[in-house]
Amino acid sequence: MRSYEMNMTEGSIGKKLLIYSVPLMLTGILQLLYNAFDIIVLGQFSSTKAMAAVTSTSALVSLFVNFFLGFSAGASVIMAKFYGARDHERGQKCVHTAILSSVIVGIIVSVLGASLATPLLRVMNTPENMLDLASLYVEIYLGGIIFNIIYNFGAALLRAVGDTKRPLIFLTIAGVLNVCFNLLFVIVFKMDVAGVALGTIISEFVSAVLVIITLMRSTNVLHLSLRKLRIDFSILKDIFKIGIPAGIQSLVFSISNVMIQSKINLFGENAIAGNGVASSLENFVYAGMNAVYQGTITFTSQNLGAGKVKNAPKVLWYSYLYVFLANLIFGGIILLLPKFFISIYNNDPNVIIYAKERLIWMLLTYFICGFMDCTSGALRGLGYSTSSMILTILGIVGFRITWILTFFNYDTRLANLYLSYPLSWLITWVIELAVFIVLYKRVRNIEKKYE
Repeated sequence: MRSYEMNMTEGSIGKKLLIYSVPLMLTGILQLLYNAFDIIVLGQFSSTKAMAAVTSTSALVSLFVNFFLGFSAGASVIMAKFYGARDHERGQKCVHTAILSSVIVGIIVSVLGASLATPLLRVMNTPENMLDLASLYVEIYLGGIIFNIIYNFGAALLRAVGDTKRPLIFLTIAGVLNVCFNLLFVIVFKMDVAGVALGTIISEFVSAVLVIITLMRSTNVLHLSLRKLRIDFSILKDIFKIGIPAGIQSLVFSISNVMIQSKINLFGENAIAGNGVASSLENFVYAGMNAVYQGTITFTSQNLGAGKVKNAPKVLWYSYLYVFLANLIFGGIILLLPKFFISIYNNDPNVIIYAKERLIWMLLTYFICGFMDCTSGALRGLGYSTSSMILTILGIVGFRITWILTFFNYDTRLANLYLSYPLSWLITWVIELAVFIVLYKRVRNIEKKYE
């Protein structure tokens, strides 16, 4: 197990952040392949209507997934602090509290999510001719979301000690299964959207089982014993303190995307499909930037726990460099060959036109989103998760709602809708950076008293 761990408080911060982020980047890409392959299989072997039905649900599905992904960040931050402080006893309590919490929350969300699918899709202005297909996909997907939640909490614990390699291996296995099941259910059994949803759930079940087995076989602070599964409420409170604001931040971020999706749905089937394809491609770029964001949280947390918060600015500056490079490399490749990548999903000329329009607007400015996320991660790593949440709500959701209700209502072109993304990222990033500078100095001054 020791070979999978990483001391993030000593040596070259830039080199270690890169080593940490690359496997996590690949893991994120594999996770995205779940949804991307759903869309590709339907686009190539079913119909544009079926593909559009699934893409119209992406913002809603992301709303649930991103909330609990943000929530799991609380477990990662707390575990990283205990690991940095070499507090084995509390680290053990954190493992069992986090896993049991993920199971309880997963059961609740699976039941509620599936039952609310159709009403939520109606609120999003999902066209009536694809509402049944979209509802079926969301009901099945959210009905099995417990496996996604368990995996993310387990993987968050592994990442807290620097282990980003094994989650990558688990998702590689699950990804191959997802491809096989999607092809089997759609091409052979003609199950359409139900087939791709079921294939994804089975794959996520496998990844959840693998991460639990890994924790049970661990011989260090991450060891999980089913007999010791119980909630330590003091640690749960700490996890909530970081995780709930992080989850709410992801939630409201997704809500703003749901609002934008509801406006895109008014443009018809081809616009919905094109927007969905572009969004899927963008997510692969975002996976690279998000990996660095996750690294920013963990590195900052470990250094805080080890009494070396002075390393936090260095972590943040390296994260800016890496997200810029991720956007330049991955985004540049897509922008050089947009028609090729879009055609992998769908060959309809109208879908391609809509997809290219969104890709140009987004990928030329996506690095700003990466800067914003990493600054938010640095704040969360310092323990200021609520501050990060408030700034995101005001900067992202507040701005986008205002934009939709004002400028977009006067000029209802899609381009005017897409412009709200980079403007909201820029405003939020600048504010977050100013707040980080102030709060870092405060934490650093406190730490100096004990040096």
